[in-house]
Amino acid sequence: MPAEQTTQNESRTAPPQRRKLWELQPRFHCSVIGTCLTRRELRQLCRKANVVVNLKVSDYELHRSFVNLAEESAYPSRLLHKHLDNKYKQAIQQCRKICANTELKQYWLKAVKKGDVAGALWALSTHPCIDDALLDQIYGDIHMLSHLAGASTHIDMQTYTLQCQRAENLESQLIKMRQDKKRIAQDKEQVIQSMSERLIQAQAVKRRLQQAEQQLLQFEKGSTLSELRKQLTSLSAKLDTSQTQKECAENTAKEWQQLALSSEDRNLRLEQSLAESQQERDALEALLARFLSGSCQDSCPIENGTATELNLDLCNRCILYVGGRSNQKSHFRMLVERYNGRFIHHDGGKEDSRHYLSSVLPRADAVLCPLDCISHDAVRRIKQFCNRHGKPLIMLPRGSLSAFAQGLTRVAS
Repeated sequence: MPAEQTTQNESRTAPPQRRKLWELQPRFHCSVIGTCLTRRELRQLCRKANVVVNLKVSDYELHRSFVNLAEESAYPSRLLHKHLDNKYKQAIQQCRKICANTELKQYWLKAVKKGDVAGALWALSTHPCIDDALLDQIYGDIHMLSHLAGASTHIDMQTYTLQCQRAENLESQLIKMRQDKKRIAQDKEQVIQSMSERLIQAQAVKRRLQQAEQQLLQFEKGSTLSELRKQLTSLSAKLDTSQTQKECAENTAKEWQQLALSSEDRNLRLEQSLAESQQERDALEALLARFLSGSCQDSCPIENGTATELNLDLCNRCILYVGGRSNQKSHFRMLVERYNGRFIHHDGGKEDSRHYLSSVLPRADAVLCPLDCISHDAVRRIKQFCNRHGKPLIMLPRGSLSAFAQGLTRVAS
C-alpha cells in the first residue's frame, strides 16, 4: 500500500483524544517527570496539590513521590498533567497535525538533534497515534540522554572544582598584587621625597650659576679677556700651520717610502737580470773562445759521435725550439748540429699552424721556449705535452743566442 494512502487511513482512524499522564506505561513516568519538569516546578506543584512533604526532603525523594502519584487518576496527577500541557502547548499543537508514525519519528529526531527534547517527549508520549515501537525508541533515547547528562554533570563538577581552585589561586595572587601595589606606592613616596630634595639642591645650584654668569659678564667687560682671545687666535693659526706642515711632511715621507720600495723591487729585478746576463755571457764567451780558437774549424771532427767543444754532446738528440725570431734559427741550427744534435723550429703560432706544433712535439727529445717571444697558447700546449710524456722543457728568459747556448748546456748535462 502506498505511504500517502496509509497516512490518510491513519488520520481517518486516529483517536481524537490524547493520552493522559496516568494512562501511560509506568516506566515512562520517571522519564517524563525527570525530563519535562524542574525541581523548582515539582516543589511548586507539591504546594498546589497539598501534598504533605518534609521541607528537607531530597530532590530524589520528591521525584519518586510524583512518579508514584502519576500512576493514579488523582488530583495531583491531573494537576501535573495540566501543568505539562500548558508548559508544552506549542509542541502539542505541532504534533496534533501529525498522525503518521514516520512523521512523528522525524519530529522526534529533529528535537534530539536540537537538544530540546522535553516538549517533544511530552507531546509524543501522549499523542494518540504513536505506536509502541516509537515509544520504546523515545524511552531508549531519553534513557541514554540521562546517562550523557550524568557524565556531563560529572565533568561540570570537575570543572567547578578546578574553577574553585583557580579562584583560590587568583585570590592569593590578588592579595600578593595588593601587597606589591602597596610596596610600589611606598617606593614612589620615597622617590618623590628624594626628587624633592634634589629639586631643592638644583635650585641652589641654579642660584650659584646665576652668580657665576654675572661674574663672567663682569670679567668679559675687562681687557684681560680680549688679550687672551688674541693669543688664542694667534696660537690657533700657528697650530693650523704646524698641522699643514706635518701633513705635507707625512705625505712626502710616504712618497719616499714608496719610491724606496719600488727601487728595491727594481734593484732585485736588475740583480736577477744581471745574474742571468752574466751566466749567458759566460756561456757565450766560452762558445766564442772555442770558435775563435785555432783548433775549431768548419771541418772540426766529431770523434765517435761526440762533440769535443766545451765537453758538450747532445748525443744525437732532437732539440725543438718554439718561438723566438726567425732570423736566429739558422744560428741555433748550426749550434745544435755542431754539438751532435738535430734541430726543429716552430715560430709559436705566428705563421706555423697549431697542427704543425702537435706533429713536431712527439719528435723532440727536449723543448726550449723563450719567454719573451712566444704565444700563451703555445706555452700551455707545450707544458701539457711535456708533463704528460715526461720530456724536458727549458723556459729561456729571452730569445738570445747566449740564452739558447745556456739552455743546450742544461739539456746535455
